[in-house]
Amino acid sequence: MQYVYEETASLDERCYTTFGLTPEILMEHAGSALARAVKKKLTCKKSALFICGMGNNGADGIVAARLLHGAYNISIYLPFELKSDLAKCQLERAKKVGVVIVDELINADIYVDALFGAGLNRPLDTFTCKLLETLNTRKGYKIACDIPSGILSNLTLSSVIFQANETITMGALKLGLLNDNVKDAVGDIKVAKLGVSRSQYETLSPLFLLRKSDLKLPIRVKKNANKGTFGHVAIVQGSKEGAARLAGMGAFHFGAGLVTLIGEKPKKLPLYLMNSETLPKNANVVVAGMGLEMPFDEIALKTLLLSNDLPLVIDASLSHHPLIVEIIASQKPVVLTPHPKEFSAILKLTCKEHISVEIIQANRFEHAKRFSLAFPHVVLVLKGANTIIAHNGELFINTYGTQALAKGGSGDVLAGMIAALIAQGYSPKDAAISGSLAHALVSRAFTCNNFALTPLDICKGLKWL
Repeated sequence: MQYVYEETASLDERCYTTFGLTPEILMEHAGSALARAVKKKLTCKKSALFICGMGNNGADGIVAARLLHGAYNISIYLPFELKSDLAKCQLERAKKVGVVIVDELINADIYVDALFGAGLNRPLDTFTCKLLETLNTRKGYKIACDIPSGILSNLTLSSVIFQANETITMGALKLGLLNDNVKDAVGDIKVAKLGVSRSQYETLSPLFLLRKSDLKLPIRVKKNANKGTFGHVAIVQGSKEGAARLAGMGAFHFGAGLVTLIGEKPKKLPLYLMNSETLPKNANVVVAGMGLEMPFDEIALKTLLLSNDLPLVIDASLSHHPLIVEIIASQKPVVLTPHPKEFSAILKLTCKEHISVEIIQANRFEHAKRFSLAFPHVVLVLKGANTIIAHNGELFINTYGTQALAKGGSGDVLAGMIAALIAQGYSPKDAAISGSLAHALVSRAFTCNNFALTPLDICKGLKWL
């Protein structure tokens, strides 16, 4: 895992007070990292244009241009009058070594956005929006310095965002780079060191970016084992029985020893899935919600879910039903796996908050964090382009998911996978993290056309992780 921060100005300040570094030292390291990124895309015949703003982000770009000048065709465009003293100083240095300063947006092979850093706290003016629109239409490779211009410090967005192929963010990961609504704008994200190692620069944070190494597969180590050793997942079957079957297949393919669908026997049931009209006595976890159409037998479902101490994985339709309030109030271990519309319904029922999907998506992190603090026994898996696992104020962000997962049934498989890990002894939080990672990484490993991925492909892909 990597720490993520809402802001890093305090980390810069700590470098000054604790390590004796200066803003200029940090700036030279930032510019050097940016120059290395640009250099990887340059040949002697290619050109790079640095579009530099009035403050220290612009100064980072000027430093990078100075470092590259002489070996490559480098130009700087300054659309605004410089205000930062450091930026003015760096510009004088760049001029002395001969960097070309242009007075218009010329064509280049590489465009570097060094207009505004992560501290931008105001919407962009008309001139800047038009500038970014023009840049976004250019064919060259695009690199953002720290954060693409147009992403504001409060995680809201300007009407136009620089569309980067790559972002070199300074010092540490910023939360603003990881929201769903900027996934198409940030490109590949790389973190630049600023005069000290990341372990020195960073401090503790309740926000984490998940890495592939955080995936803990349910590898079977114990040799003296039987099917009961690896847990029993019970799945409540709704009227749309295919959803429960997909959840059952996800659970079985992710290591559960036994999987039972509760309800009337479906017409088609994979041979390895069992069926029962009652909750199996040896069940370790119960999954419910997928394929559940209203009206349903509320009393029977409530009894099945709440008359025992088994952990629950709740998905889909139950997000819209008042029973979700009783489920959460029961203080049982619960994993919720909503998409944004379902999360909006959950907030309305449990917190009496009418929050639209649009508002949730504008700042998913804040709403997920607040919910997790209100219900610390609940693990929230807020699905999206970047899925968030929230628990007791901590947020774990999974950026590995792809558009291939945007298919009906993908979420049913995920719920089954999470339940399988709980049945095998994982904590609900760890099950949500590893289940989400495995689900996403399978989609990345899918080598066929991304529109062709099916829920069954996800199940089959688990064996190759």
